[in-house]
Amino acid sequence: MMKKIFLLCMAFVLVFGSNAQEVADTLKADTIKKKILIEDSWSNQKKKSEKKETVKTQSWETNADTTKVKFLEKDLVKVVEDDKGIKAKIGKIGKVGFEEDRDTTKIRLGGKQINIIDGWHGTRIRIQKVNPWDANQDKFFLEEEKGFRGHWAGFEVGVNGFADEYYGDYLDDQKDFMDLDMAKSLAVNLNFLQYDISLQKERNTIGLVTGMGLEWNNYRFDQNITLANDGSGKIEPIAFDPDWNIKKSKLTSLYLTVPLLLEFQIPVKYKSRRVHMSAGLVGGLRIGSHTKVKYKSNGNMHKDKDHDDFNLNTLRCAAHARIGYRSLNFFATYGLTDLFEYNKGPELVPFTVGITLVSF
Repeated sequence: MMKKIFLLCMAFVLVFGSNAQEVADTLKADTIKKKILIEDSWSNQKKKSEKKETVKTQSWETNADTTKVKFLEKDLVKVVEDDKGIKAKIGKIGKVGFEEDRDTTKIRLGGKQINIIDGWHGTRIRIQKVNPWDANQDKFFLEEEKGFRGHWAGFEVGVNGFADEYYGDYLDDQKDFMDLDMAKSLAVNLNFLQYDISLQKERNTIGLVTGMGLEWNNYRFDQNITLANDGSGKIEPIAFDPDWNIKKSKLTSLYLTVPLLLEFQIPVKYKSRRVHMSAGLVGGLRIGSHTKVKYKSNGNMHKDKDHDDFNLNTLRCAAHARIGYRSLNFFATYGLTDLFEYNKGPELVPFTVGITLVSF
């Protein structure tokens, strides 16, 4: 029960603290004999060329942004974002794996791996079998007790967009630079941890649902631009060389999320078959972001990736609603905080609609 209360407290911190404009690289929150620690570190390693007789070693450089979330001094989530992509390990044994490698996002769930392939002709989702982890190892998805069972944990895919847009004092020719190709602006949610709290003594149809998840948002630009800081702290669009043949350009963000939802369940024919509806708030902590452009120049293909915060809000809050039947679930999220920090970019209200592909 203490774990549930602690996680609820964390949900309130993320949800109601999302208007803060500055967050230190390390956030700490202590309760009685319990501790959650979020660490954000950046490493830049360089190695110079070495010459040994006929052996030559070329210089290389690696930039890695590592974010760790620890609970009770144990790694809960570890995310490493470098020039090669994003890798996330959830739990001590990596029960769930998340990896972005070039144009493929790989999410491993036990004996299945979900591949999201962002190719030249669109986005494809492929599910394949892989060798499962040892079933005798510690179980990461927590089911403490029977009774009320909410609907949060799972793998989801949706579409991103902006409900309201206000560009303020941007130049007229810049006032639509965040227009999206919505069909390719995908959201991927991996909700890996869930706690259920029944609000009834004799029934199990109403309860609170909380937990944790990873929210991976792609914003595919409709125009051939990317983003940069204008030097005064404000984000601005940067046009590409007209000789480049742009294949795609996008902004990607990765948030650690904590929900606080009130769920109602209506039995249909059998007690185990229910229509479920829930609504509430989802708080988020940004743990990674980058832009990526793929283009063709002088007959050669190029891929450029730039890691930065791009003035994205570090903390965010969104209204969230879900409805479904058994394992079929639809969700919608509407931002209560803007995409960018105040006065550091256009005022954009993000929203996401999607479906659950795999329930845990």
